[in-house]
Amino acid sequence: MSQITIFSASIGNGHNEASKALKEQFELQGETVTIVDTFHCIHPILHKTFLELYLRMIKKTPRLWGRLYRYSEEYSWFLLLDQLGTFFCARLNSIIDMQRTTVMISTHPFVTAFLAKLKKRKNLSLPLYTVITDLYLHPAYVRPEIDGYFTASPHIDHFAFEHNLPVEQLFCTGIPIKETPDINIPRWKIRNDLKLQPDEKTVLITGGGLGLSKYEEILHSLESIHEKLQILCMTGTNKRVEQKINEYDSKHRIHVIPYTEQFTKYLRASDIVVSKAGGLTMSEALACETPILIYQPVPGHEEDNAQFLMDFGTAVKAESIEEISELLQGILFDEETYKQLVLNAKKLKKPDAAKHIAHVIKQLVRTEQVL
Repeated sequence: MSQITIFSASIGNGHNEASKALKEQFELQGETVTIVDTFHCIHPILHKTFLELYLRMIKKTPRLWGRLYRYSEEYSWFLLLDQLGTFFCARLNSIIDMQRTTVMISTHPFVTAFLAKLKKRKNLSLPLYTVITDLYLHPAYVRPEIDGYFTASPHIDHFAFEHNLPVEQLFCTGIPIKETPDINIPRWKIRNDLKLQPDEKTVLITGGGLGLSKYEEILHSLESIHEKLQILCMTGTNKRVEQKINEYDSKHRIHVIPYTEQFTKYLRASDIVVSKAGGLTMSEALACETPILIYQPVPGHEEDNAQFLMDFGTAVKAESIEEISELLQGILFDEETYKQLVLNAKKLKKPDAAKHIAHVIKQLVRTEQVL
């Protein structure tokens, strides 16, 4: 039996949720699994620094973040992370020893860089697998120390050729998410179970686990829709925005829902989700067959996620706040448009990604042990 350590990072909620979904599936398959909040375990100050820097960039200077992301497609400045990882090799190695780790899995690209540096520096023979929580493959993911890449992108052949990777190291599995509600249960029934109005068109607005969305702007935009809507504002851990929405006066029925373990139930209960384009939220929306309206994705990785979804016809994107109500009305009240978005989601969704990844990794480890 393997001792699997999943290295995550509490920078956004998606990486942790993906790690939990994987842990659950491995344990169902009889494995022993530990999740490590990597930066926090190395040192709380390192975690705080990374989190604050990331949040400050995407809130205050998102275009700078986007430019750095685009620049790194051509120039390997991100390899500086590997050099930074040099300073933490001893601490990471002690974590691995303490956990008696035999398999390493990373769900965050910065963490992957640190683990790749550790593996090279300490000449570790432990397999390292990276689970990519965005929908698009980026050159920054590539490291010779990685034994397997798990992605939602179907373009693995092209990516492997372009970056000189063995194609058998890449697996199009989807992003690991927790179990979603039975797709055969109608939305009105789930709304009823959640004590929502079962017969009203329902819009879910989310900004991920950190509640990073322009909720008030979006709510104001939706005032121009004549039909009464039920609007679910999923505010995550953002207490400040929760309070503001509670004070918002609207002709629509507004429910403010802070961080909840029932997020996918609310997602399945909704007729449409208005969101930036975080990889995990988008994967959950696809699994729930809930049409997606994207607004203000984070420049760089989320813009690529948005383009990926639009290319497959599973999402539309509002370029301005004024477009939101127009696009939303066109989706909610045009049956053909709505049906097409749902049909495309059915084709693209991968609700069993966590199970698939766990199965493949077990097979790879077993093969390696035989060799």
